[in-house]
Amino acid sequence: MNQPNHYAQQLWQARINGTFCEPIPEPLSVTQAYDIQSACTQAATSDERVVGYKIGATADETLGILGLEQPFFGPLYSSAFTENDGLKERLELPLFTQHKSRVEAEFVACMKNDFARGDGDTDIAINDILEHIDWVAPGLEIVASRFSEVPEKPGCLAIADFGANQHMIVGQPFQSWRDLDLTSHPVKLEISNQPDVNGHSGISIYGNPLAFVCWLLNQPAMRKNGLNKGQLISCGTCTGAPFIDVGDKVTADYGAMGRLAIEITAKTVN
Repeated sequence: MNQPNHYAQQLWQARINGTFCEPIPEPLSVTQAYDIQSACTQAATSDERVVGYKIGATADETLGILGLEQPFFGPLYSSAFTENDGLKERLELPLFTQHKSRVEAEFVACMKNDFARGDGDTDIAINDILEHIDWVAPGLEIVASRFSEVPEKPGCLAIADFGANQHMIVGQPFQSWRDLDLTSHPVKLEISNQPDVNGHSGISIYGNPLAFVCWLLNQPAMRKNGLNKGQLISCGTCTGAPFIDVGDKVTADYGAMGRLAIEITAKTVN
């Protein structure tokens, strides 16, 4: 395989210009995929900032489709991050939909303070992080692929390709999140001309979105530095990942937590 920087430069240009990265001729290992992902962040413009992380492949079915043995993480960048301040009922979101955009309704947690597992032998569990979570909010992650060709099991390519992240929309913080049952909180996803999708927060291999905050902190690459105050963790889809295209109106209803609504518009190819 060529050096990670070769593909990272192409992936970054594809991300910002709507182009595609050339195929990688041989299968990637998970380690090689994360090497490319790290190089992508290094290839980002100087004013780019990592505002948090997304977790992908959080369900057994998805792991099988992608050919992975465990979930993966990827960076959330400031340039592809939108906060819904509640002033607009429906936000317009420009996308390069030629990258085969999909939408996922997710739960997003925000860190109250810096927190790291460190070098200890004991994994962090949900009870260990409760005091370190500031709020939980509704989220819509747009996922996509910048590769011109993908294999039958594209999990490692998704890891390399920014963890498949295209854009992240986060709703208004819900401060009373401890009052919710995050093992079964319902979510309804509506997309123009598609059947509604009903899901809930416990649809994952761990049954609770906050378990993926723990999973992330327990990853070898994250143990030393951990997560910083204000960083966000998007904890995996609870409604699958339906395709979306220009003109689609998307609404995610989180009940007591509120709702998110967007309309997909065309982003001009540079």
